[in-house]
Formats: sequence, structure tokens, C-alpha cells
Amino acid sequence: MRKTLIYMMKENKNLMSLLAFFYSLFSLLYMRGIFGNRLILKQAFLKKTKIRINGKNNIIRIHPENRLQNCLLHVSGNNCEIIIGEHCILSNIELWIEDDGGIIQIGHRTTMESGHIAATEGKSISIGQDCMFAHRIEIRNGDSHAIYDEKSMLRINPAESVLIGNHVWLGADSKILKGSIVGDNSIIASGAIVTGKFSDFNAVYAGIPATKIKEGVTWTRDRY
Repeated sequence: MRKTLIYMMKENKNLMSLLAFFYSLFSLLYMRGIFGNRLILKQAFLKKTKIRINGKNNIIRIHPENRLQNCLLHVSGNNCEIIIGEHCILSNIELWIEDDGGIIQIGHRTTMESGHIAATEGKSISIGQDCMFAHRIEIRNGDSHAIYDEKSMLRINPAESVLIGNHVWLGADSKILKGSIVGDNSIIASGAIVTGKFSDFNAVYAGIPATKIKEGVTWTRDRY
């Protein structure tokens, strides 16, 4: 009976929108910087989640049936985008963009337990569908501070986009740094630091810096 009632509620889009609005009302009251920007929020459930925007022409798009709890979505710049696909569950996550033109995109049915995801210098962080991120994850596409060659005084550490494929499992305390690529169906071991382009599918990467330790694997959210 309960499952039938939940299914009927999900099928009624107007009812879902109304429930999502009242559930998210506390979070909506504390949004900052929405004027001059676009917030597209439909049938998503926000609890203790803050949205702060400093800039113009930014877009935050949260697709239906998302659940965000104790999250921060921060944009400081112009023409930036945060896009969260359908059916995602995010808890204790910071999505942070600084500078103009940055993008953070999260695919459908991805779950995240806690962590910090930061895009800077107009580069992107793209996360695929059905990913599973454990606690204290850190993903950065830049170093946040400049490093210069001592003789030429040319900067040597520009930001680089990050790409994480579909169905990727990030273990607790793992870090994905600028320029990294993680292929579909891969597993990043707990505490690993990814600094390279690991485009092979169905592989396990571990260590500091991370290297491939096994291939030809896949994973499931089930215990058995």
C-alpha cells in the first residue's frame, strides 16, 4: 500500500512540485544572488542546503527527484553553470565555482556522501551517470593559487578540466586533481590521488599517485 501511494505521488507531477516546494522552503528562503541569474528547480527536495551566487548570467539547474541535504552551491563569477541530473542524492557536498565560465555537471542517479568539488578558471568538472562517491571526496580542476617559473615568470599551473565517466566508484578520502580522466565502470581506491588520464574502462586505480592495479572488473551498489 505504501509503495503504491509513493508511486502515485511520483506520477502526479503537480503534487510532487508542491511537496518539493514546501520541503525545500527553508533552503529557498536563504538563497542569495538569484537576481540576474537563473535557478531552475523542479520537483527537487532541498534540506539545509544553501545557494550563493556572486555574478551574472549564471545558471543552476537541479533536475527532478533530486535530494540535497546540507549542501552548498556557490558561484563567484559570470556565465557559469551547475547542472545536477535527475534522481541524484547529495549529502554534505560543496559545489564551488570561481571565475567566469566554469561548469560543474553531475549525471543522473549519482550519489555523493560528502566532499568538495571546485571548478576554477573557466574549466569544467564533468561527472557521469550512476556514480557512487563515498565520504570526504575532493575534486579540483585547478590549484587555486598561481605558480610561476622563477626565470621567465610565466605561469606554469593553469587549470585543466576533469572528466569522470559513468558508473565510477570513488572510495573515501580519494582526490581527483586537475586534468584527470577516469574511465567508465572504474573504481578509485580509498585515499588514492588521481593526477592522470585513466581512460581505460573497468579498472581499479589505487595509490599516491594512483596507478592501475587491476582491470576487467565491474561493481554494484549491492553488498553481494
